[in-house]
Amino acid sequence: MRVLNAIFMWLIVLTSPLRADWYEGLKSGALSGKVVVQWLEPDLFLFIPDKVAPLKFVRSNGEAIQPGTMLTDGGSIPRPMWAFRSYSPWGYAPAFIVHDWLFHIKKCKLDDYQKYTLESAGDVMGEVIKTMMESGKVEKDAMTVNLMITAVTSKFARSYWESDVCLPPPSAFGRVPLAEYTIEFK
Repeated sequence: MRVLNAIFMWLIVLTSPLRADWYEGLKSGALSGKVVVQWLEPDLFLFIPDKVAPLKFVRSNGEAIQPGTMLTDGGSIPRPMWAFRSYSPWGYAPAFIVHDWLFHIKKCKLDDYQKYTLESAGDVMGEVIKTMMESGKVEKDAMTVNLMITAVTSKFARSYWESDVCLPPPSAFGRVPLAEYTIEFK
């Protein structure tokens, strides 16, 4: 069912108007820390903030976003799209984790979730990707950023944003991870 939903989402994206100016309008921020995920099962990971160097994104306006423990699937990119450059569910892992965190706090009513909208969450993800591109961590590709923001602000994404189904992370001893991965940004 998730695959069908993802394919449906990308069909909406491909038929939605694309704003060509999104990339230029985004401001870079500062990205630091580690992305630590534990693989629980196919397409389901547990993001765990590193105790020494937690993932943190500071927006150009000084607002800091530091994701907490949550379930994630990385980027919700349909499998057929994985064949194309830049469309891996982990290709922009920090951006996807920060974006998933904004969805998580909204759905679980954590922190200051009220200050985010679907559109502002999409802009934050775009800002993280632009920061990665401008710092040389990944190849600069404005069209990819524009497509990603279009996807995460689509009608499909809105229905998920408004669903308010909170998925709390499993307890520390609830599941044994199959593997653990760490990506560090300095």
